Amino acid sequence: MRAHVAFNRRTSAAYRHLGIVVAGFPPAFGPGQFVMVRPPFSVDPFLPRAFSIYRITPPADGTGPTVEILYKVLGKGTQCLSRMEDGQEVEILGPLGNSFTLQDRVDIAVLVAGGIGVPPIAALARHLRHPPSAIRHCVVFLGGKTSEDILCVKDFEEASATLHVATEDGSAGTRGLITDIVEPFLRTTDLGLRTIFTCGPPGMLAAVARLAEQHEIPCQTAVEANMACGFGACMGCAIETRSNGPGPTYKLVCKDGPVFDSRELVW
Repeated sequence: MRAHVAFNRRTSAAYRHLGIVVAGFPPAFGPGQFVMVRPPFSVDPFLPRAFSIYRITPPADGTGPTVEILYKVLGKGTQCLSRMEDGQEVEILGPLGNSFTLQDRVDIAVLVAGGIGVPPIAALARHLRHPPSAIRHCVVFLGGKTSEDILCVKDFEEASATLHVATEDGSAGTRGLITDIVEPFLRTTDLGLRTIFTCGPPGMLAAVARLAEQHEIPCQTAVEANMACGFGACMGCAIETRSNGPGPTYKLVCKDGPVFDSRELVW
């Protein structure tokens, strides 16, 4: 659907905060869901890009809600988005995919995120503040290469979460990988029933999944993948899942995910 840019603010040298006003867009979404975005009539790049929904704010003037995403300027697609100005048209499709869920009673939600995987985790933290969530406490672990990759700190503070930070260069929090501080927390802390919710780069997700399995803690993983359509038609975002049969099995990140039980995936 056609929409227009409300704002496209630089938050740091590499990250930007994009707001898109979309008439008729659903006012609510599930944390972990995503949208497909591209400039209209774009030929290069031709395909849209997938972005996790960070927040949806209600309309101020009756035109439609504002869908907010955070993105890192990396390739041609995000470079094109970074040049878009207020009022310009943009194409958006969503919300798409499934979301994080609370299937059983959970006392402690352990949220682990890295880099541009932080926005859906921030959305989850806001969601957990409100009933019917029965979460007693939320503990957040944020990781990145540098302090520039530590996003949405204010969101987690407003959600009354306990926040832990690790950066590879030591410019914020503990020096090292995020799993360096997650592992001792899981090993030494027993405050009730726990579930891990995580999103970030593949290496981090695999490491968190191994820790969850080692400590026998349920873990929901939001997977990032390149995709062309966002709803299962192109089959371009297949991911291998564990199989009891002789051959490999696959699911689609866009249609079956992006949130999976970490035990379901082949890392």
